[in-house]
Amino acid sequence: MVEAIEDLFVPVLVYNNKSSDSAVLAKFNEPSWNNPVVRFINSEGKDVIQRKDGVWNVAPMATQMTAALKASKREVPSYLSDLAIDTSNLEIATFAMSCYWTGEARLGGIDGVMSTTAGWGGGREVVRLTYDPEKVDYAKLVNTAQSFQCASKVYTHSESQLKTAKALVGSRAESFSGTARKAKLSDQKYQLRTIPGVRSLPLTTYQSTKINSLIRSPQRQEALELLSPRQIAMYRKISAEMDSSSGKSFDSFVFPDDDSKLGEYQARLAKHLMAK
Repeated sequence: MVEAIEDLFVPVLVYNNKSSDSAVLAKFNEPSWNNPVVRFINSEGKDVIQRKDGVWNVAPMATQMTAALKASKREVPSYLSDLAIDTSNLEIATFAMSCYWTGEARLGGIDGVMSTTAGWGGGREVVRLTYDPEKVDYAKLVNTAQSFQCASKVYTHSESQLKTAKALVGSRAESFSGTARKAKLSDQKYQLRTIPGVRSLPLTTYQSTKINSLIRSPQRQEALELLSPRQIAMYRKISAEMDSSSGKSFDSFVFPDDDSKLGEYQARLAKHLMAK
């Protein structure tokens, strides 16, 4: 998000309680008591898209940034549009299979799947995923999981899911009871974590989900296209260090499985790369 703000826009912060900013507030007819307001203006000071207040979180901000770029007829990079996900609309699906490493790689590549988590449920290896029902309906999800041999059991999370799953897989569908136990960090996104260099990059949950499904496939190049310019530059630096006989070690640098920890992790990684 910060990269997109800095590289694709000219960010300006205007306070609402300092006298030196009163002229700017007056120019744009903004009250001093407003909530956080985001405005996208062109070089003439004209709004590119309608102003919006109450923008507190990543997804709404990314949505506004994406709309502003489109209105300006500029390309929207995937690393930004991927952040504009309305998580309130996402639903959960859980599938059991013989190997959750394989399950994450196969299920994570389905269009509409936003995240995957490897774990245990009902004494089986399972992958719990979040998906956007507007991009992939549950029936298609179940059928695709079957075709990937990732549906030895289909654990459902609602009556409608149970009805659909029973119609498709019969007795292999059952209502999920209890809670799944999350697998250890080293088992999450396993295909990705076995690739030196890539596993050290600070990746969002969405990026890691999709890259994990592509990195060992013939579409490997598509995985790298999901990275931002700064991530690509960081990957090249890491690779150069790893290829050098006197390069730094990155054994302790594995991306966290929690987006809230990415900022801290990225700062630590950048410091390590700059160290003499």
